[in-house]
Amino acid sequence: MKTITLSVTGMSCGGCAASVKRVLDSTEGVVAISVNHEEDSVILKYAETEVTLDSIIDKIEKLGYKAEVMH
Repeated sequence: MKTITLSVTGMSCGGCAASVKRVLDSTEGVVAISVNHEEDSVILKYAETEVTLDSIIDKIEKLGYKAEVMH
């Protein structure tokens, strides 16, 4: 399992955060998610053997947000 924090810009309300959480909840391999629209962040734990970071970022960006790994 890997835990990562993403910077997700474009989320302006709780509904935006709920949309991101809903999509990631339905993603196989993602086991824990915390979305905070006020801090523009997503913290998630995922199984690298089941899902790639690129595919997770792609799912978020298909919702209309910009996502990148926070360092």
